[in-house]
Amino acid sequence: MTMNILLLNAGSSSLKVTVMNAADGKVIARGSADWAGQVTRYQYSNSDGRSRTEEVSWSGHAKAVQRFMDDLPTTQRSALIAVGHRIVHGGQFTTSVRITPQVRERIMALTDLAPLHNPPSMATLAAAEAALPGMSHVAVFDTAFHATLYPESYTYPLPQKWTREWGIRRYGFHGLSHAYCAQRAAEMLATRPSDLPSRVVICHLGHGCSASAVKDGKCVDTTMGFTPLDGLMMGTRCGSIDPSIVLHVQQHNGLTVEQVDTALNRESGLLGVSGISGDMRQVLAAAKAGNEFARLAIGIYSHRVRQAIGSLAVTMGGIDALVFTAGVGEHAAEIRASVCEGLDCLGLELDGHANVECQPDTDIAATSSRGRIFVIATQEHVTMVREVTKVLEEKTKD
Repeated sequence: MTMNILLLNAGSSSLKVTVMNAADGKVIARGSADWAGQVTRYQYSNSDGRSRTEEVSWSGHAKAVQRFMDDLPTTQRSALIAVGHRIVHGGQFTTSVRITPQVRERIMALTDLAPLHNPPSMATLAAAEAALPGMSHVAVFDTAFHATLYPESYTYPLPQKWTREWGIRRYGFHGLSHAYCAQRAAEMLATRPSDLPSRVVICHLGHGCSASAVKDGKCVDTTMGFTPLDGLMMGTRCGSIDPSIVLHVQQHNGLTVEQVDTALNRESGLLGVSGISGDMRQVLAAAKAGNEFARLAIGIYSHRVRQAIGSLAVTMGGIDALVFTAGVGEHAAEIRASVCEGLDCLGLELDGHANVECQPDTDIAATSSRGRIFVIATQEHVTMVREVTKVLEEKTKD
């Protein structure tokens, strides 16, 4: 009997959909919709390998769910046994859970901490529940992989009332991607003696960016913090800044809380510095054309990733492998080269030709490099289906 799981991965202005067989992990169908630009690009492919891409007039998560369900053949739709939802901020949730009204309320309460992410996930959930009434829905949290952070890593040096009573702490995000890449990197490092510790720094570089330190398969530190705004410079998010900047612009320039929130989340990062776009492809094109602000944006971006790699490597006492993943990490050879400049001090040497020509999953380190440099195609849906299956199996045992 075919038992399919529908996996919904909602971004701020996109939706990725995958249908997988719970038994063998085979991908039955895929779909994606992206309306970050002026038009919405929709793609659908089935297990027969046929794919179509088109520009459509609609946008939004509800419309995307509806269109995918319309395209999914009746036989595949009837074989669905559950729906998995990627939820960016899980707060105190450290494992995947079946979504109940109480769980939904707790996720909604975290909206202020992930304003670009949790609301789209809730909109996607509502659309999926309407399309598949009575189906089991499971929340898979991006924060869960980082539940193993050291106390020194997750505790902020703030008043105890803030940390103990108000729950202010580092949570970390992009956990589905980091979890998959940690396992894949371990497989690619399998030639190493098993008694040696595995120390991997994973750089998830997309519209959102984060890096993590994974020691022996467990995350011990990461760059994103209480919210997905912290850490590396991103497409439209600033990453780490002096917190007094926020106080300053409110006190001296009259900005409201809402205006500051919009500026830091939607108008900063690559977009803010370049003045062009939050899309790395457009910024790279402008830099090649001689735009000095685009060049500066790329310089800051690479500088901050490089800093994070050094910091995370030192946290683990060294580094055996560096991983690049996600949209920028997998496809922008120029950024990988820029980030790797000077990392020979950590024993990481890039092979320039391999970097330019690579297709994931590939080792692009020079032969002489002590540490390996991997480009890995992240597969968040693989982590999701494992988690959903685990929740369903626990329910069966009960």
